[in-house]
Amino acid sequence: MLLSCSKSTGDDSSKQTALTTGTWKLTGYMTDYNKDGVYEEDTYTMFDGCIKDDIYTFQSDGNQITDEGPNKCISSNPQTSTSRWSFKDNKTQLEFRGLTYEIEELTAPTLRLKGTVSYNIIYTINVKLTYTKQ
Repeated sequence: MLLSCSKSTGDDSSKQTALTTGTWKLTGYMTDYNKDGVYEEDTYTMFDGCIKDDIYTFQSDGNQITDEGPNKCISSNPQTSTSRWSFKDNKTQLEFRGLTYEIEELTAPTLRLKGTVSYNIIYTINVKLTYTKQ
């Protein structure tokens, strides 16, 4: 049991390290509109370049910085914005940008999340997001 606890602590710190070392870019966004578990639309291919070039930094102090990258979608917006991030449910979930996602994979090169997003309050869809370390 002590070995199990020790191993878990190591896994938890490796998740923290993987997330907070380096920067991330969104490289995949799949959508499951009818919530049947089949992600039928590759929504990422429809995103403008100004979304695809955003850079995400998760700092160890719980701050998450989004840099708009070289192409800003709205030129008058600030280049960077800061929000909070945190692990939830024994580090099986990640909360950032106001949403909580299930962590499917968190390794040094890849962050894969699954969650539900809301549109116009009553309509929700399931999404899978992939971020790649830069």
